[in-house]
Amino acid sequence: MDNPLSKLALDYWYKVLMVVGFVVFLLAGTGTLAAFPAAPTALISLGVFFIGLGEWINHPLKEALVAGNVFFPPGKISGHPRSPRALGYLFDLLGAISIIVGIYKLFV
Repeated sequence: MDNPLSKLALDYWYKVLMVVGFVVFLLAGTGTLAAFPAAPTALISLGVFFIGLGEWINHPLKEALVAGNVFFPPGKISGHPRSPRALGYLFDLLGAISIIVGIYKLFV
């Protein structure tokens, strides 16, 4: 049986944020992180997850065909340039608010 995490491509920082936020959220929910209060830790990790999700939406895959010339052969260029979208900003804002509220609850 294959490990489902073995096929997970963590090739960009925002995908790593999502995985780390989700894992810490699960650990906080199960009580494994006994040294930290569960509610603020869950809020902070949920905020990290939402920021990662918002940035994943804001970095879509773009591809372009390039015509060849004397110096370069024809080919395809692909990448993930930042292309802001309203939904991405919404998740970024939701994540930032969750982190701020979580930090506030952690110290108050």
